[in-house]
Amino acid sequence: MSSLKSAMKSGQRTHRERGQVSGRKHLGNLEKHKDYVLRAKDFHRKKQIIKGLKKKAFEKNPDEFYFQMVSSKTKKGVHIQDRPDSKQLTKEQIKLMKTQDVNYLNVKHNAEAKKIEKLKSNLHFTSLADAQPRTHIFFVDSKKEAKNFDAAERMNTHPEFLSRTHNIPTLETLKKMEFEQPAPNSKAGEKGYKELQRRIERKSKLNESRNHLVLQRKLMGKGSVRKQKTENEDDEPPVFKWKSIRKR
Repeated sequence: MSSLKSAMKSGQRTHRERGQVSGRKHLGNLEKHKDYVLRAKDFHRKKQIIKGLKKKAFEKNPDEFYFQMVSSKTKKGVHIQDRPDSKQLTKEQIKLMKTQDVNYLNVKHNAEAKKIEKLKSNLHFTSLADAQPRTHIFFVDSKKEAKNFDAAERMNTHPEFLSRTHNIPTLETLKKMEFEQPAPNSKAGEKGYKELQRRIERKSKLNESRNHLVLQRKLMGKGSVRKQKTENEDDEPPVFKWKSIRKR
């Protein structure tokens, strides 16, 4: 009997829900059953969340206290925790924090150096591909056709792209693409060189920050140190000199 019922259902018409009547289109799309199911699931999910929050607030102990309540607060419903004052930290703790910062900067500096080397190698191969002379031979049937031959028309591309040795797009591809500037004036690899320049600047800034932290950590070490005067103190970085200690 089950096979007979399945055979009968297979011949039934597919149920189709009616669309919005033309006179009520200004009210928006007519909600279908699948839309109602999604809306109902979202409603019940929010209802369960509110129920759990109410239960948590009802069972909360009004006498509960922990010391972090003193240093933390909420502002417009956002939890804000004050950072510890540097005066409360010991010299060893501050030195340890600076060591961790230096290690983090070392990791970022090495990652930028690897990305720069990879970009340089890719741009080097691109420039070599553009510099290498290449020829494209076309065969024609007559001298008249050779005299009136148009390479851009044969390759179905813009005449400005004929000088390129790689990645020559067709007119159909150019119509589908969106350019911030006109395509013929764009230079190959310009985006890569800009990214390379940004990463080099980022690497130099990371190096400066790392050297600054290393210097601060050394100044917190043992031994008397004296800052030497320079001619242009604003332009040149400060120079420190430690007093030599005779070891016995």
